[in-house]
Amino acid sequence: MKKTGKAVKAKDKASGRKSVVEHLEELRKRLIISIGSFLGLFIVFIILPGFSFADSYGARLMKFIQGYMLGNIKGAAALNLVFLDPLEPVFTVMKLSALATLAVLAPLFVYQVYAYLKPAFTRKTSNYLFVLMLGFEIFFILGAVFSFCLLIPASFDILIRFGLSTGALPSLSMGKFFDMFFWMFLLFTLPFELPVLIGVLSKAGIVTRKMLTKIRKPVYLGLVIFAAAVTPDPTIFSMSLLSVLLIILFEFGIILSYFFEKGEN
Repeated sequence: MKKTGKAVKAKDKASGRKSVVEHLEELRKRLIISIGSFLGLFIVFIILPGFSFADSYGARLMKFIQGYMLGNIKGAAALNLVFLDPLEPVFTVMKLSALATLAVLAPLFVYQVYAYLKPAFTRKTSNYLFVLMLGFEIFFILGAVFSFCLLIPASFDILIRFGLSTGALPSLSMGKFFDMFFWMFLLFTLPFELPVLIGVLSKAGIVTRKMLTKIRKPVYLGLVIFAAAVTPDPTIFSMSLLSVLLIILFEFGIILSYFFEKGEN
């Protein structure tokens, strides 16, 4: 058995393939880098710059988001953020710090996945993988900026104005306000990855440009229904905005699929 194991190991080494143990060691290395980086930067967010949690980067980020959102809400003068539990502001800062850490380190996480998978593919496939992961980063940043600067403030504005129109005065829990912010951020940012998803499916041979073109109208309808289901306001503003956005991204995905097919041929 030992001779057989050594022979297999020698054969793998000669062919350039890694053994199961080497794959696990490589995976362990990538996980340590990713988890260690996350924990390190998360600690930086909650204790620096002055080793004061109340004046940490996470607390400053919370104040910035709160000020920006309230500054774009009509009738914000009547809006008060309150905390119903002494730990609510603490958990809110920690959630924001974790989200900011994930956003900042997203390129590192994507690279670790790419570096781990790269040896398993040919050079051409590795290049495709690199393009897709680069696209993931670019679309994530675009989605984050678009969501933060336009979609989320607009949604909050519509919801608060609707509440004010009923004659009630808003007094929002800090925790619920930022939980809704987290949900909206993910909801409006993740759809920006639609072209990347189409590119992956196209590269895998699951979908083609011709197929996507044929099902364009049903997909449009599905995207509009999805937008109507996930947008929070009772008006059609957010739904229309998200629908148009998803349709544009779908069309970009078709273009991306065309280039991938052309590259294969």
